[in-house]
Amino acid sequence: MKLHSTTFSLTLLLAGAVMAQQGVTKPQTESRPTGFRFFNQHLTIKPYVSLSYTYDSNVDADKTEEDDSIFAVNPAVDFEWYGAKWMLVGNIWYRHRYFCEYNDQMGENSYGESLQFRYSSSAQNAKGWSLMLSERYAFINQSDDLDSHGGGRGIWRDRQTLDVAGVIERRFTERWHMDVQGQYSWLDYDNQTGRYYPLFGWSQYSAGAQFGCAASKWTDLLVAAGYSLYNQDIDNNDIATYRHYNDESDSYSIQAGLGTRATERISYRALMGASWFNYGGNSQSDCGWTYTLSANWRIHRQVQLSLLGSSYYEPSDQYVGQARKVYNLSGGISYLTLGDRLKLSGNIAWRFDETCYSDEVYSNRYNYDRTHISARLAADYLLNRWTSIFAHLIWDNESTDTNSYYDYDRVRGVFGVRFHY
Repeated sequence: MKLHSTTFSLTLLLAGAVMAQQGVTKPQTESRPTGFRFFNQHLTIKPYVSLSYTYDSNVDADKTEEDDSIFAVNPAVDFEWYGAKWMLVGNIWYRHRYFCEYNDQMGENSYGESLQFRYSSSAQNAKGWSLMLSERYAFINQSDDLDSHGGGRGIWRDRQTLDVAGVIERRFTERWHMDVQGQYSWLDYDNQTGRYYPLFGWSQYSAGAQFGCAASKWTDLLVAAGYSLYNQDIDNNDIATYRHYNDESDSYSIQAGLGTRATERISYRALMGASWFNYGGNSQSDCGWTYTLSANWRIHRQVQLSLLGSSYYEPSDQYVGQARKVYNLSGGISYLTLGDRLKLSGNIAWRFDETCYSDEVYSNRYNYDRTHISARLAADYLLNRWTSIFAHLIWDNESTDTNSYYDYDRVRGVFGVRFHY
């Protein structure tokens, strides 16, 4: 079940499903990166480093459309460790980017790590129980913005994020099952950096449960409910200024729908329901329809389609006393060819931010809705066990309903080489 404020819980569930389907890692040919193997090949460590060049037509992600060339180095290590009933996968990464024109404002060093763990006492969909745990941390240096693509020249501040989530599932029989979930999320901005208005991070605590019944071999009937508590990062001066608002908000949701597999090659999850959001300790609240959607269709071994979507409430990180409702939908396709050495992929993503409440101290210029559309084409080619090359083309468009000052277009071309073992 999606727990309101981020897609992280949904990602955790999808990662758990993928890990369950993968089982034991398949042996790789000598032409592919194999990594370092330990403990009878149950532990695999795969180091790599990417070197890339990017042309960005709009590094500020605004109407000024200042362009730049960017060079980046990105060393990282992936690992996976598995046993008969469990699997642990993780990643550690670092990134340095050098801007040819605006490096004093935008040059950055960022880093992060992630871990995912799954244990299952039985075969997939059989009677037993499963545990899924996930953790992710990232520090994004000051060239960061709200669309998460890394522009902004410090306008949006350095950012830290931490997500920790867990799911315990119990299958009472092959038909009946239930899971309980919990999540903690933290978003923090360096508000004292630069000459711009501050941003406001928050922390979120979420809990939820889901009950399911396998109506057929391929279909589960699902009912899910959840609760989230948000604490916005504002100080006493902010609270005094915005006297109708404090730092706590909470939300509730209930959803119902279908899940599991439609066929051996099609898996899906589609739920719809309602959510309620109470803002900052005042008497204002909002409610509306929400949805959670994921689907994967492996047409055949080389071609795969995927779809993700969600909607949820969250506090604004731009304005104290403001809340928004977010709608997300994305789809993609990937194709393997040339002996599985060349992977071609494309995806398109849509996000709509609806301002559903704003404190009266703000004028109408802040009460705008925002639409963001992003499309990407990518080609990744494996030259040999040690080297691969890649090229990505990314287009972004952002528009608002009341103030064209915030509208922009952005195109990025990325070319690079990756060395791996």
